[in-house]
Amino acid sequence: MSGWIGDFFRFWWALFYWNTRKAWFRLSGAHRDDCPCQNVSDSGLAMETRCEAIVHWNRPRRFRRVCPLLVQGPEGWRCSVEAEGVRPFWLHATRYATAALLALYLVGATVAYVALRVAKYDVSYLTVVWPPRWHELRGSQEQLYARRAQEAMAKGNYQEAILSLEMVCQINPQNYSAGLALAALSQVAAQPYISDHIYERLMRDVPEHRVQTAQIWFQTLLARSAYDKIMPLALAMLSEDPEQRGAWLNALLFSARQTHASEFLGTALQANPHLPEWCTELINIEQGLLEDRVESTLPRLTHIYRQPAASYLPYYQVERLLVGGRADLANTVLGSYTNLLQPDEAAFLRLRIFHAKGWLSLLSPEYDNLLQYPLTPRLANEFCAYLIIHPSPQLLAGYFDRFTRQGPPLTAETLPLYQATYLATALADDSVRVEKIRDQLARFTSSDARVLRGLVELLKAGKPDPRLSRILPLVHLPTEVVYAILEQQAAAPAK
Repeated sequence: MSGWIGDFFRFWWALFYWNTRKAWFRLSGAHRDDCPCQNVSDSGLAMETRCEAIVHWNRPRRFRRVCPLLVQGPEGWRCSVEAEGVRPFWLHATRYATAALLALYLVGATVAYVALRVAKYDVSYLTVVWPPRWHELRGSQEQLYARRAQEAMAKGNYQEAILSLEMVCQINPQNYSAGLALAALSQVAAQPYISDHIYERLMRDVPEHRVQTAQIWFQTLLARSAYDKIMPLALAMLSEDPEQRGAWLNALLFSARQTHASEFLGTALQANPHLPEWCTELINIEQGLLEDRVESTLPRLTHIYRQPAASYLPYYQVERLLVGGRADLANTVLGSYTNLLQPDEAAFLRLRIFHAKGWLSLLSPEYDNLLQYPLTPRLANEFCAYLIIHPSPQLLAGYFDRFTRQGPPLTAETLPLYQATYLATALADDSVRVEKIRDQLARFTSSDARVLRGLVELLKAGKPDPRLSRILPLVHLPTEVVYAILEQQAAAPAK
């Protein structure tokens, strides 16, 4: 064994050493006396000259793989050519070297494949061994970390999930679902600035989902009352998302109203001269009201449009009059738009007007009429938003019983609606119904709803609380309900 091992290493040494010396011998003139591998004491003739290169080999025959000129004669191993005919065999060397490198490569690829499989990479052997498919390894690595993130989230280990998702996003910045999950987890981990950075990156790097990203990002910003970020986002999406232009304009005007950002609205109008005329008009109206130019702005706010350019326009007029404490004007304008607004929207606006005017006797008939409408998720959201601002055990009972009988089943998609219903029920102090829906939520989420209960306590306090911006993002709620909570907080007196 030791002899074979010695010859093995001598072979690789000789393959390049003797071919190099013989190549130099040929280039320098091939004089008999200069032959590098023949014994200098021999004649230099073919079949009479011994080979100097095999002196230390355990089995000289093995040297023939380096130099085929070596042959065995009656007197032992001799060179088959005269000294001048000695030449290198680079083709042999290249073949052996290529075969050796290929063998080493295949062994290394096999070891790498086994290691990857042990590490749970979903990768084929061909992907490892074939260089043109090496780019697929990044995809396998991405899938591995994505699985680790899912497993960590299933175990409730959010920090590990965040680290795994960060690796996924580093490997593939275009992985949209991983980016959204990482942004959501960063929000839960009380890292809103990281979350905002991720949403900004997704809007830039994944433009085909830019509108969807903006809508999701807006919901997190609204829950945090991050109005300084909402306003530029909403302004940009007014042009980019025309199908939801009313919703974006509402976000812009609501945020400006909460922060008294009249200057921003003025700058926005100058920087965006190509907005639709009705958008420009409402922004001008809001700016005038924020600047206390009520007398000059009020006629524009109460103007009745025969054919409003958008359904949001009459809704804004009525709601803004209500916010401004002009319930009579709001009632007049609403009466002029009865056939132009959605029936449920008009009904909820009337309920708000009745509350503002103190016409409590008109509430029940209007509310009972709303309960006859098909209970769609949209209508249920409006009920919850209304009941959060105006808690009432009697009104809550009608909605809750209808929701229990005809509402959508509890799923991941309807969880925000069920949590909104829980909030409305808890604020109405209906302990029996609270326990009923709390049990449903507990069974579905396998949690004690501690954050949701904490949100109820904050809202019951009836005063502005800075903790709201930290708790509200942790509870998935419909956008209408979040607006209602923020509106209630803004109207609550400081204590």
